[in-house]
Amino acid sequence: MDRQQLLNFYSSRPSVISVSSKISEPEFHRIHLNGLIGSSQAMIMASVSSFGNQSHVVILNDSEEAAYFLNDLENILGEGNTFFFPASYKKSFHLDESDNSNILMRAEVLSKLNRNSKTLVITYPEAISEKVVTRKNLELNSIALRVKDNISISFINEFLLHHDFENVDFVQQAGEYSIRGGIVDIYSFANELPYRIEFFGDEVESIRTFDPETQLSVQAMNHVAIMPNVQKKLLEEGRSSFLDFIPADSVIWTYDLSSSLEFLKLNLYEGGKLKPELNDLFDSPDILLEKLHNKTVVEFGKRHLLKSDFEVKFSFSPQPSFNKNFPLLISNLQLNQKQNIQNIIFADSAKQIERLYAIFEDLEKKNAIENRVEFTSLLLSLHEGFIDNEYKLACYTDHQIFDRYHRFRLKKKHNRNESLTIKELSSLKPGDYVTHIDHGVGRFAGLEAIIVNGKPQEAVRLIYKDNDILYVSIHSLHRIAKYTGKEGTVPSLHKLGSASWAILKQKTKKRVKDIAKDLIQLYAKRRSAKGFAFSPDTYLQNELEASFIYEDTPDQVKSTRDAKKDMEKEYPMDRLICGDVGFGKTEIAIRAAFKAVTDSKQVAILVPTTILALQHYNTFRERLKDF
Repeated sequence: MDRQQLLNFYSSRPSVISVSSKISEPEFHRIHLNGLIGSSQAMIMASVSSFGNQSHVVILNDSEEAAYFLNDLENILGEGNTFFFPASYKKSFHLDESDNSNILMRAEVLSKLNRNSKTLVITYPEAISEKVVTRKNLELNSIALRVKDNISISFINEFLLHHDFENVDFVQQAGEYSIRGGIVDIYSFANELPYRIEFFGDEVESIRTFDPETQLSVQAMNHVAIMPNVQKKLLEEGRSSFLDFIPADSVIWTYDLSSSLEFLKLNLYEGGKLKPELNDLFDSPDILLEKLHNKTVVEFGKRHLLKSDFEVKFSFSPQPSFNKNFPLLISNLQLNQKQNIQNIIFADSAKQIERLYAIFEDLEKKNAIENRVEFTSLLLSLHEGFIDNEYKLACYTDHQIFDRYHRFRLKKKHNRNESLTIKELSSLKPGDYVTHIDHGVGRFAGLEAIIVNGKPQEAVRLIYKDNDILYVSIHSLHRIAKYTGKEGTVPSLHKLGSASWAILKQKTKKRVKDIAKDLIQLYAKRRSAKGFAFSPDTYLQNELEASFIYEDTPDQVKSTRDAKKDMEKEYPMDRLICGDVGFGKTEIAIRAAFKAVTDSKQVAILVPTTILALQHYNTFRERLKDF
């Protein structure tokens, strides 16, 4: 069974089909869904939304609940189908501290809803109570561009300046644009990636999104919407309720609506009235409740506020708590088998599934268990497991089995400090030394518009010996690096077309080869020395690694695997693991030390200072207390 098969299984359930049919009717309905537990809520909602072309808005109690629900939906439906609608402010109702990344996500949702395209929106009370720009003002302040459209670059420039876009050399965050001849880069508030629009005269020749960090194209587009900072426009012009903005046939899903409205009352009201500073920017709970009467509302929590006209009962139970007790887990899975309940274990990495198989195999041998544990593994990350009593499915999550903390992930937005290549280029000043991989050391002389094949393009201008000039396209920035040499020494410029740079590279390669040769001889001696070959991982090793409360990063997985592989070889180990503070190096050391101790060896941990020694002592003691 894969993700799509599981989704199809639930989409074909009579209860799901009946809910889908009800919400597709032209009349407004009040629907109650009872008995949903854990991630079964997202599973049923995803299944219902697969029918019809309506937009769905899910209101959870707070931003964290909303983020976990969003992740579940993204993993069930695939990325690109769901959107997060957060509040504009970094702190609840603190109007002086807006969050640019959140404003971008809000604008992206408004843009999609305005086009009446089917959209799944996950949000929470604080976000929906905050007013949005009206549809009319959104359309007046946005422009749509399509391939083959006739529009002048000067008009686009005027539009962007009028709407407070900043003209920069390279766009790195929403609200910036750059014009380089016939190429216009715009970071609209309507999309998570910026657009690169190429013109031939006044005709739009091509549109594509690109990565602001690498400047490489991501996806070709046929049409795009250029939207300014709607939060700013909201303060200057008309305001609208979010519930008025969404299409009339949208379906609202709420989890514990009464608690959501109570939260708003506590934060919006003062002395029984809306706080004066929030009055024009937020809808009161009463107004939101009134507007919900004009929508189809599905309540799926434990408490219902609105009187229902249609009710569906499901039979789900929560995933049992095993607390890393694997014999108990095996007994439970075997009991499910006897009762013809299919076992499914969800994991977000194949490594976790391998660990489970290894643990089960060890325990079955050790305890002489005759009936092997049977389960289906599914590489799908869900927040909370559940048991479907009606359709005989036990869906367990690996992080609940191993008692590990489960983190949600929101889309990564590009900020200025993440655009490393462009940031480095932006920091260069005319006269700074740079190195080109093919031509050697030259001096940076700024950016210049040049004509290539009859079309204007922006290029980096480099000056070499005898004032020779080299132009490098912005698409070839990866071939340029800021010069790094001995501090205080001024490098010599290379001559374009001469063999000096090639000769220097050749000499450097020879010296590197000589160093490599010496290293190879040294390592050959080490390889011939006899060391201790540690045994392969045991059940205990698998349990230790699985008990780590956080999810391993890809680098942690690779470093752990490589270190243990070294230990299992017959020659002395020699490995250096580097990483920033807080990236999990100590955990790798704990695993390696544990592997040595379980093979009857002693381990010494050497650190530079007394304080670090005490910190490591406490960390090791805490991690190994159950072993």
